[in-house]
Amino acid sequence: MSSEDGEQDDWAATQTATDVETGDSSRSSGFLQKLQSASSTISLILSPVAIILVSLWVSNESMGGGGVSWSEGDAKRVFNWHPVLMIVAYAIMNIAALIFRVSGTSSYQTSTRGISEAGTKRRGAIKAIHGYVWVACFLIGMVAMLAVVKSHNDAVSGYIANLYSLHSWVGVLVMSLYTLQLFVGIFAFGGLMGGTSRFAVPSLMEIHKYSGAVLHLLITATILLGIQEKEGFVQCWYEVTEADLIPIQNYGKIPSACKISHGLGLVVLLMGVFTSFALARFPVL
Repeated sequence: MSSEDGEQDDWAATQTATDVETGDSSRSSGFLQKLQSASSTISLILSPVAIILVSLWVSNESMGGGGVSWSEGDAKRVFNWHPVLMIVAYAIMNIAALIFRVSGTSSYQTSTRGISEAGTKRRGAIKAIHGYVWVACFLIGMVAMLAVVKSHNDAVSGYIANLYSLHSWVGVLVMSLYTLQLFVGIFAFGGLMGGTSRFAVPSLMEIHKYSGAVLHLLITATILLGIQEKEGFVQCWYEVTEADLIPIQNYGKIPSACKISHGLGLVVLLMGVFTSFALARFPVL
């Protein structure tokens, strides 16, 4: 056999191995995309479930008599607007976070280079929806925070301190980061930075994607802190006269409002997990 034949055999073997690796990589990538698509669907299904649960929660008698109000002297029911609006904003934001993935227009899923005119218009429409929803969530969140201030400074119901809990401190920080993310997004990707370098915008986009995913996790954690804090006020516990070695036997003693808030917390946690997985960018192995 000539050296040329040997080189051809080596090349063929190398090419075959490369083809096998490429095929395995493609199958692996396809499997991950299916998992991420399923995670997106599950998270989107959980969004209205969270809204239903928070509505049931604030309707419970132990939540300041149940329901919502904006009247002076009805501070507890005014406060109920806070969890309702925050969960609504979180659920809507969840949709905005996943909209590029579920529509197939994410730059992680398809290259934006050489995209057709119709594809460009579709991506532009999705981007506009993403931005408008984030603005809507910001406004809803501000009203939710206003509900806390109003309920805590009600002269008729009695004054309550503000910004004394870990939830409130984390909440202010996260809301500030959300505001920063929103305005950077508007200026960088809303056509207000026409003179920006073509190298700067892609870099900002990567930072925007990363910080958006991190914000989603931070908001998830903040909501869980808020639910835990409110459960303390609602007195989510039961008295025992002996060692509580099999807690499930005392499940019926847990207040109904607490069962609902526990369920809400689990749903919010799952939304955070599934959305984070759906947004993750995995390396091609």
